[in-house]
Amino acid sequence: MAKLGTTGRYRALTRDLMWDPKSVDWKQVYPLVEAEGIILKDPSRWEDPFRMTFNQYVKIQAEKEHLHHAIRHAFEAHHGHARVVDSRWFEGVKAFAVAVQPAEYQAHRLMAYIGRNIPVEAIRFATFNQALDELRHAQIEIKHYAYLSRYYDGFHAYAKTNENLWFNTVPKSFFDDALTAGPFEALIAIAFSFEYVFTNILFLPFAASAAAVGDEHFASVGKSVQSDESRHMALGMSAMKMLLEEDDRNVPIVQRYLDKWYWRAYRLFSVVATLVDYYPRVRPISWKKAFEMYVEEQVLHGLFKDLEKYGIRPPRNFEDSIKEKEHYSHVTMRILDHAKQVNYFRGFKLQPDDYEWLHNEYPNTFDRYYAPFFRKMDDHVLAVASPGLPAVCAVCQIPTEFPNPDNPSEMWTQYAEHKGKTYQFCSPGCKTIFLEEPEKYIQFWWPAESYLSGEFGSTLEDMFEYFGFTPEETNEHYSSRDYYRWIRYREALGLDRSFQVNG
Repeated sequence: MAKLGTTGRYRALTRDLMWDPKSVDWKQVYPLVEAEGIILKDPSRWEDPFRMTFNQYVKIQAEKEHLHHAIRHAFEAHHGHARVVDSRWFEGVKAFAVAVQPAEYQAHRLMAYIGRNIPVEAIRFATFNQALDELRHAQIEIKHYAYLSRYYDGFHAYAKTNENLWFNTVPKSFFDDALTAGPFEALIAIAFSFEYVFTNILFLPFAASAAAVGDEHFASVGKSVQSDESRHMALGMSAMKMLLEEDDRNVPIVQRYLDKWYWRAYRLFSVVATLVDYYPRVRPISWKKAFEMYVEEQVLHGLFKDLEKYGIRPPRNFEDSIKEKEHYSHVTMRILDHAKQVNYFRGFKLQPDDYEWLHNEYPNTFDRYYAPFFRKMDDHVLAVASPGLPAVCAVCQIPTEFPNPDNPSEMWTQYAEHKGKTYQFCSPGCKTIFLEEPEKYIQFWWPAESYLSGEFGSTLEDMFEYFGFTPEETNEHYSSRDYYRWIRYREALGLDRSFQVNG
């Protein structure tokens, strides 16, 4: 047999693994492929833009694993956790743990679902690789949390907290929504809206913040993950173009998916805005500037210009997301402060340098609308804690506490009736999504209802047992045992405090 060339070898190792079923009807094997109305004429012509074989994939990933774990071992051996400029950074890592790591794991399930149900060779092999990527991401993040659990509250029952904490209903709702959609909608949800549009703003600013505050381990996690995301982004872009080029009848379907999943992904990333603007004591970039760079310039005013030739317009509600960039991180931090007594990551008193930086980055909004709220906590750590459980959006599961960006003195809360029951939403974007698929969202899990029904038990202690942590692991960081442990650890190492703390 003649030796295969590069193209022939690639096809033999990836494309030629497909076959047409003989003893079972094709539609029985792929029952969902026609359910969404997507037209596939000749998808075999579509290529994975990276044209990567499995042995190449394993070699590249092994090299990245070796480098990452070398950095991890050095960080742990040299007491890296005590060398960050301010221990409140690890409260942000805790929030990242509940918001992002479960999403990584769910993403690997979602890619397997897409690959199983879309009979396109290149998509199946690319989603197989990405499913492995997402599982690797989840594992290296958990490894970091396991190390931190030796020194910080909140991680000792991570699996239980991950499953039961009300805060995790936000990423759960996103991925449950995608996993119960058709495979093509799921492809747009994860490969395009989540990966292409927002992945840069997830990992690049937060990894840069980790490096700036001295958390070399988490900076390595971010770099290792982001190096995979370039392939994921390429898959999302090329797969969407393939659908648009297959048949003009696909255009309105893809547009509907883009409208929905842009807003779903945008709301999912609300906590990232806070992690960029608030938790680091040294901030390389603000959420507003990162949003302008990675979403406005590269996606909304860049990519969608290229998609105009297919008849695709920018996503519905994208203008609302641009208006919110002046408010997004502050509102989310305010929501987290309201509920810090029932979260396993703490809030904290803002320090003078925090007020100065936020004033300089958000001169039009921070001092006027948000600084007075945070100053209330200067005198009492629970001054801004909510006395009860918040009402949450029936779509994104975030508390309905967002202001109208056109008039920040009024709330943006929306309402809709369905089958005699009133539902509320954080924004017009979520309300519109609900009205298009109400039967899907009326099944959402609301922690307040579960608490009142006795799902958590009958006492406050029962609720914390259900969550997997204790009241001592909540509230404010600078008055917590975590902070004092960190100070004592630094003193034992002969390290000076990099930043002063008032109160």
